[in-house]
Amino acid sequence: MRKRIGAAALLLALLLAACADPGGETEDGLRLWFSTPAGQQSWDVSPAMSSVPYEGAETIPALLEALLAGPAPDSGLVSPIPADTRVVRWAVDGRAAQVELSGPYAGLTGLERTIADYCVALTLCQLPGVDGVLLSAGGGGPRLLRAGDVIFSGAEEEPVDVTAALYFRRTGGDTLSFEWRVFRLTEDEAPAKAVLEALAVGPQDEGLSALLPPELTVRSAWVDGGVCHADLSADLLQAVPERAEDQSLVISSIVETLCSLDKVEQVELLVEGQPLTAYGSLDLSGPLSPG
Repeated sequence: MRKRIGAAALLLALLLAACADPGGETEDGLRLWFSTPAGQQSWDVSPAMSSVPYEGAETIPALLEALLAGPAPDSGLVSPIPADTRVVRWAVDGRAAQVELSGPYAGLTGLERTIADYCVALTLCQLPGVDGVLLSAGGGGPRLLRAGDVIFSGAEEEPVDVTAALYFRRTGGDTLSFEWRVFRLTEDEAPAKAVLEALAVGPQDEGLSALLPPELTVRSAWVDGGVCHADLSADLLQAVPERAEDQSLVISSIVETLCSLDKVEQVELLVEGQPLTAYGSLDLSGPLSPG
């Protein structure tokens, strides 16, 4: 069954009063997302993107090929992706599609890059099992993009790139290792929430394995006085490891990851809005510190 993408993610923030995209998607098929000529202007308050029907194979490489080919001349849309861009590689890891595009794509900046990024994300996130896209280009670090993320216009602040170290289990051992990620966020999006969602999706690097349940959702995350309060779904408690060492790895992966963010010194965990005071045999009362 195909997933539907909420209309709120399809318009610029200046159009919050608008009710739907003029190209509106249907339940009958996938769609390809491109930019509108008017929406490319930072001063314009028209929708920045619209979509056209797609009738090809329902796979990541086929959708990417169609995106790079661009819209039909009579569609009234334009491709935000440079004409000489090609797909370097793609893969699926957990619930995320990993896509690396060639160097020309890395030359996009500001509003043009934001629109291009989300044309890719909105298109691929229609596929079952794809909840996000880890998009990189020209050797740069990947950015996690989701269909429900806020999309905003050039009249507002530029996107902010946030770097974090995500900690995972070293495969075959009882230790943690980390990989660096870069997240492109809006001013109103909480870095801690985005980072935890990526932690649940799993690692990109070989030799690392995920510790959190793939079904885990991050209800909210905020920082107050150096303490990050992370409210997670009850999925965290559905399969608590039996070994104390494994329990410690799960909690440490969360704490170490969050404390890699600026202004985060300690972590308080909540589940469904209630403080988590124990995880298996671990005492979690009070804020948790890295190390």
